Amino acid sequence: MGKEDNKEKKKNRKKNSGLVHIKEIRGSKSLYGSMLWVTLFPLVLYGIVVTAYISYTLTKDVTTEARNNLRNEAYSVMEAYRNMYEGDYNVILYGKDIDFYKGNYQLTDNYDFIDKIHESTGLDISLFFLDTRLMTTIKDAEGNRFVKTGVSPAIVNDVVTNRKEMFYDNIIIGKEKYYSYYLPLYSEDGDTVLGMIGVAKPASEIEKMAHAAVIKNVLIMLAAMLVTAAIIMRFTSGIISVIKRIMKFTNEIADGDLSTELDAQVANRSDELGEMGRLITKLRGSLRRLIERDALTGIYNRRYAVNKLNEFKNDGIKFSVSIGDIDFFKKFNDSFGHECGDVVLKEVARVLRESMAPFGYAARWGGEEFLLIYENMELEAAGLTTQRVLDSIRALEVAYDGQIHSVTMSFGVAQSDKERSMDDDVNAADELLYKAKESGRNRVVY
Repeated sequence: MGKEDNKEKKKNRKKNSGLVHIKEIRGSKSLYGSMLWVTLFPLVLYGIVVTAYISYTLTKDVTTEARNNLRNEAYSVMEAYRNMYEGDYNVILYGKDIDFYKGNYQLTDNYDFIDKIHESTGLDISLFFLDTRLMTTIKDAEGNRFVKTGVSPAIVNDVVTNRKEMFYDNIIIGKEKYYSYYLPLYSEDGDTVLGMIGVAKPASEIEKMAHAAVIKNVLIMLAAMLVTAAIIMRFTSGIISVIKRIMKFTNEIADGDLSTELDAQVANRSDELGEMGRLITKLRGSLRRLIERDALTGIYNRRYAVNKLNEFKNDGIKFSVSIGDIDFFKKFNDSFGHECGDVVLKEVARVLRESMAPFGYAARWGGEEFLLIYENMELEAAGLTTQRVLDSIRALEVAYDGQIHSVTMSFGVAQSDKERSMDDDVNAADELLYKAKESGRNRVVY
């Protein structure tokens, strides 16, 4: 396997390590689950309560509407009889037979009127003498009318005795449940109740309407809840996705990868999560400066230089390396003070950084020593470039406490060798630096 494969494997191991860590965090009590709980549970609870309330209200409204329709139809039948036949209601008894009259017209056995109402409205009409049903459109399975059948004493007591019109939603006729409305029928004295007009509708039909309304309401509410839940889950999933990207970014930084970049989807957000990602990016920059930069001069430190050289070695990148030392640096500290020495170090570092920008890296190696790394550069080119760097140092004028100080440096330059270690490459440059100092300083030896 090649070096590129090894590099890719290393990258994937780091990436997978971050993902496993993130997955473990989510596996306990995840923020995703908590957010769904605190949003979906109230939504479901609200939906259940609202659905139950609306269902109850719809059922009650359907029942009220049925009551009003039955009442209106009962009054319509009474009014129709009043308009069709003059006179008062009266009853003639013939033993067990009973004839019901309106004025001189016998209503008993005359079904044309109430049968037409039944056919057009689906409502059942009954005419009672006291508690006995004399006429009715209600029939059994064989088609026989439920005549000469009675009603419960409670109905007789409410309508006949107490002379009240009443609505009931639990009347059993035959084996079927009915919603019924009863009106009292008065005799000619206007005070005695002879019987009742009853208008009924099978409860199954009314309850079917109520159930249809409830189901429709439940389906609408369910659809609204599902749409809302989908929006919440999508929004929550998006938030968690962003948080996971921030966690991955932070995890890579924690693993020491300070070159990692924040995902653009996070960096471009204008909300708190985007700001969080940008703050972590700033933190990464601070860590990078703290770890990679020399505190005094601001250029790369020895740790960064060693890591870069090892990276070049591992990746098979050719490079040349130079170690430079400020000539007679001790005199700046001894003659003018350590503050003057610090100013000299800063100015020299600045020139080295600017001079090396197109070619590679400049780092403070220690004390007054600096390391220059030339990426993909042969020895001859590195030596000539270092000579130009030295020319820039010679032209440098360091001002301190009203005085101008000149600076020179000595450099040793060596080319990397794949047979040597990184330390051996640096040592080779260091030996040449020693030769530069021994041969008079202020020069480049390579």
